[in-house]
Amino acid sequence: MNPSPETTSSVRQILIVKPSSLGDIIHTFPLVSALRIARPGWSIDWVTNGEYLPLVRRNPDVRNVWDFPRREFGRAGFLEKIGRLRKNLSEMRYDIILDAQGLLRSALLSRMALGYRRTGIILGFDNAREGAPFFYTRKVAVPEHPKNPVHAVARNLLFLSALGIGPIEPPNPVLRYSPEDHAHLASLLSSQGIAGDRPYMVIHPGAKRESKKWPSAYFSELIRKMKGSGYPTPVLMGDCSEASLLSEIQLRSGTSVPVVAGKIPLDLLPLFLSRAALFVGNDSGPLHMAALSGIPTLSVFGSSDPGRTGPWGPGSNDRVQREDIACSPCGDFKKYCSHMTCQVLITPDRVLWEIADLAKQERVLP
Repeated sequence: MNPSPETTSSVRQILIVKPSSLGDIIHTFPLVSALRIARPGWSIDWVTNGEYLPLVRRNPDVRNVWDFPRREFGRAGFLEKIGRLRKNLSEMRYDIILDAQGLLRSALLSRMALGYRRTGIILGFDNAREGAPFFYTRKVAVPEHPKNPVHAVARNLLFLSALGIGPIEPPNPVLRYSPEDHAHLASLLSSQGIAGDRPYMVIHPGAKRESKKWPSAYFSELIRKMKGSGYPTPVLMGDCSEASLLSEIQLRSGTSVPVVAGKIPLDLLPLFLSRAALFVGNDSGPLHMAALSGIPTLSVFGSSDPGRTGPWGPGSNDRVQREDIACSPCGDFKKYCSHMTCQVLITPDRVLWEIADLAKQERVLP
């Protein structure tokens, strides 16, 4: 059951509940763009985990971004911060709350935002997990079948029809950056040996789950084979926790390439990626940032389904490498695999051929 036109005609304030993860947040940005086009008079707020606050605040279509201190659960000060969040949300008196996460914690946050009011609507997907649909006042049907998955972006856009909004092709979200941000990034890159006029390609070997990672030895071999072949300078990128992985790959490659481990703030990563000639990596948040930035991407998928969480970006050239074997995809939530056949069968030579073809098409090679 969807809100009636009479109900949505009085909407002024809407809240999106999407605490995590990085890729999921990126896949929700098109929904915000579509809402802004369809309902320019609506004010859109967002609840997210504290580490993603700076990134979501870069979105010019989002008014307020509220901090859900998930990482501080069980620590001193957590209850005080949750109390502050509850106060802020209840004072806003949102007309409609969209639970775009579909988990118990996001459903509880949605209920917290609604408070004790009898007015206000919580919309969520009918196939949400962990009992989350129990807390919704309206449910959005997801026309999904195991052999015909709905991509995360398309799934989020289902909220539009539930709100009485016709189909919209959302524009590529454009984040807000100042001249000072550009200068700051240039300074950071220069300190890592990346000159402003020197083309580079980003290689990201990390992923949230081990089952999503293409073998590190393959990344080393890929970099070694690209050396001296006219490709843009490979830049190994990752967060602080991936520093040892990046160093291992660089050392094994026998090639001195820039290693950027946790040196670029999360909210500046889209700007960093938008300047790259292309992106190579696993199914990860940076992949989705790169795709949304419009640069060509080449990604390796194994345990996860590209039909559900593959790169999405209007106008960009995104290629996915995956091996069609019986056990793949095995699920977005499987952390480990004893054999990693779906990844091992995708050889460095195969990926290099795709990179060469993509680079030629994009006129990246001299």
